[in-house]
Amino acid sequence: MDTPPKASGADAAADPAPPGRIRMLFVDDEPGVLKVLELAMRALAQEWDTHFVPSGQEALALLARQPFDVVVSDMRMPDMNGAQLLNQVMRRYPRAVRIILSGYVELQDVMNCVGVAHQFLQKPCSLVDLRCCLQRVADLNSRLQHEGLRTLAASMPNLPSVPALYLQMLDAIQSPSASAQRLAEIASQDPALTAKLLQLANSAFFGFSHSVYSVTEAVQILGAGTLQSLALAIPLFSAFDRRKCPSFPIDEMWEHSVQTGVLARRIAGSLLGDAQLPEQAFAAGVLHDLGKLILADGMAAPYAAILATARAKAQPLYQVEREVLSVTHADLGAYLLALWSLPFPLAEAVAYHHEPRRLQTATFDLSGIVHVANCLQREHSQQPDLVPAPLDMEYLNAVGAARHLDEWREDSRAHGAK
Repeated sequence: MDTPPKASGADAAADPAPPGRIRMLFVDDEPGVLKVLELAMRALAQEWDTHFVPSGQEALALLARQPFDVVVSDMRMPDMNGAQLLNQVMRRYPRAVRIILSGYVELQDVMNCVGVAHQFLQKPCSLVDLRCCLQRVADLNSRLQHEGLRTLAASMPNLPSVPALYLQMLDAIQSPSASAQRLAEIASQDPALTAKLLQLANSAFFGFSHSVYSVTEAVQILGAGTLQSLALAIPLFSAFDRRKCPSFPIDEMWEHSVQTGVLARRIAGSLLGDAQLPEQAFAAGVLHDLGKLILADGMAAPYAAILATARAKAQPLYQVEREVLSVTHADLGAYLLALWSLPFPLAEAVAYHHEPRRLQTATFDLSGIVHVANCLQREHSQQPDLVPAPLDMEYLNAVGAARHLDEWREDSRAHGAK
């Protein structure tokens, strides 16, 4: 039987990482797979410090001796599978990015990874795609480890936890007996969620031919993914104390967020490719400005001053935030989603929704979709607001999306929410 590549056990622990290099740990019980991964990673040896082990137990032993920024695990392994390993990593080393790389895509396996894996990659995965994904994960993780962001987050002791309603919804969706009726029963526990769900189901954006009066019907036509996203966002908006920061436009922000989510969903639906992309786009759109809410709640007086400065200078808010705080609401929102172990593409879309070109990608993906939806929604919105961030035309031309702008702009105007 082949011997696994180097860097397992005590030998690996004696090999400290050079300063500034990203540490990655690969876990797979097949020696041949580990060898292929090792060869693939050699081209990036100047940037990444990579280690390879054949079991979850050895991975945990190595993690106990030295820190890692990213852990990539196979799903099906003896004794400890990938979901079990990443669950332990999440609890013991929450800052590490967690990725499943597996050839098994059974629904229950995927469901077991929800909440413990930031990203699920399916084998066979090209080495180019794998390295691209890992690079983006590393770049985002590096951005979220920015000292200014960590200092800001540490100064806000009341960062919200994952809403209980969302976790309850997640459990129900994962259940084999999940039904629209059961999801509706959970949603009905929260009056704010019920009201927003019905409002969205009856909005012009979806263009249904009849009015929707029941929560069950709303769940059936909007889908479990949309409901799950609303269950994550609405409790955070409902808990906001308006008295803390009276100048913060909470109602306008909610309308903008949900309309951005719906427009992002429509844009994603117009593209060929991943069938899950529209639901992901809705979630990212609804949550893209979450950092504003956290700032207005956690540091009300300083953030009110930032809002006033942005209005006085007629300058996009995120630029003023960066000048004053060294980070933006996009950074903070992505940081919180990462703490909650939500999927990596969702956190990435929130982080880059103003500056998608920083991804340096050649494809129009989730971050670009949310960027466009955010900007186009601001264009036709009649709500008083700060100076909107502009469309990044250099990026849109580079990824081939600029030619669709007129179509998406017309769609946004034609289906404006009630």
